[in-house]
Amino acid sequence: MKLHRLSDAGRESYRSWLAQRRLGEMPPPKLLSDPSVTELAIDIEIDLTRVFKTRFEFGKFIAELLAHEDAKAMLSQKNDGLWDWLTIAFFSQFGKKASKPWHYTVTRRGHSGSLAYRHLARTAFEMYWRHGQASLVMLHVDMSTWGDLAEQLTSRQNVAYHRGYIQAANALYLSEGKLRRGAASRVRPVKKRKPGETVGKGGVARLALAVRRLCRTYDTHILETVDMIDLLPKEFKNFIAKSPQAAQS
Repeated sequence: MKLHRLSDAGRESYRSWLAQRRLGEMPPPKLLSDPSVTELAIDIEIDLTRVFKTRFEFGKFIAELLAHEDAKAMLSQKNDGLWDWLTIAFFSQFGKKASKPWHYTVTRRGHSGSLAYRHLARTAFEMYWRHGQASLVMLHVDMSTWGDLAEQLTSRQNVAYHRGYIQAANALYLSEGKLRRGAASRVRPVKKRKPGETVGKGGVARLALAVRRLCRTYDTHILETVDMIDLLPKEFKNFIAKSPQAAQS
């Protein structure tokens, strides 16, 4: 089948269905090809029978499929219907859980700003396009899973688009495609923290803070991974010691 997008009417119908859907239900079949709610997006064939173990696999597949297209144009508001259509096409994989609607339909106006970064399909493509193999740190999860780490890595553009930061996170926090224990933990507020508590130290949230501090002295966007890791404070030593790539520094 060729790549389609939902029309405005199709997106409205899809959002209405999401608002009342029950776990296990699939979107109405007409949302895939009915000309009253869809239109041809790109004259490219896509295999809708593909099964993906992770969102990384999906992101890579779509990025390679759209390799000759303008990626920024693909992420523009004009193509929101394309990402919704792709979510419908693979809904048996994306929709295994009862998640928030913005994971399935591109939502540009949330209570605190755009929630487009939380779209399961769109963000998988964008992060693979921007970071390639290093995007595994945020996309290593099941197709239906968003995850706390993905939230921490993609919620701010200055983090999500930062090449050095994402590559360092990939080296520090992944082991054989799985997240290292404690990577997504957060440091608790001082009032709730026990004396000597180290929970969250060296984790991904602290890495964002460390990189922002390094930016005052270094051009962190061009630093090689080992060079950035070499500049990190001592609180990251346990993650560095566990990572062969990081330990090269």
